Amino acid sequence: MDIAPQNSNTIIYPKTRLRQKKRVIRDIDALLLSLRAQATKGIQLGAGSKKIGGLINCDLYNEDADIKADATNLEMFEDNSVDHIESHHMIEHLSFSQTEIALAEWRRVLKKNGLLVLTFPDITAISIQWLKYSLTYNLSPQPHHLDYIVKMLVGSQEHDGMFHKNAFDGRRMARVLFSQGFNVEFSYCRYPLRPTPSRLVIARKLSQT
Repeated sequence: MDIAPQNSNTIIYPKTRLRQKKRVIRDIDALLLSLRAQATKGIQLGAGSKKIGGLINCDLYNEDADIKADATNLEMFEDNSVDHIESHHMIEHLSFSQTEIALAEWRRVLKKNGLLVLTFPDITAISIQWLKYSLTYNLSPQPHHLDYIVKMLVGSQEHDGMFHKNAFDGRRMARVLFSQGFNVEFSYCRYPLRPTPSRLVIARKLSQT
């Protein structure tokens, strides 16, 4: 897959229609590697134990993070100083008001036309799973599946950082991002492959913000 240089503001995104999921996922993996390599300064927010090479890995709870940082307060980064931000399965842990504050802060530190990469549980896909197991429950009881789907919705809740306080699908995320000065350029479900149906979006900071 060919990827145009990031500074051209043009990225050739993977084709998704009528393609095998594993091929789309392979292309997304290659795209993310390329975007990270092209970034002069990139950060990952809510990194947890999953550090990404080449990025500054920030986390509020994990002591091994490069920087201990709250995603709603990036005071250690100057305005318009970051090319690339990634946050994987973290934004759903922010409340409605925290989400607005965080996105405003991410927009502040991103350079003009900077990129924001997010993954999160897709509530539409999760709801379909809930309906599937609920409607067939009398024929084939699977309470453990329903219990797990509840955790997909509300979080695993081991500690304060593992509660879900928000929910998105592709349409809602695009609307929320646009209200905060971002335009979604790419959206795909399911990525990454994990038990919880997940969606990836890549958005760009609007030039007028």
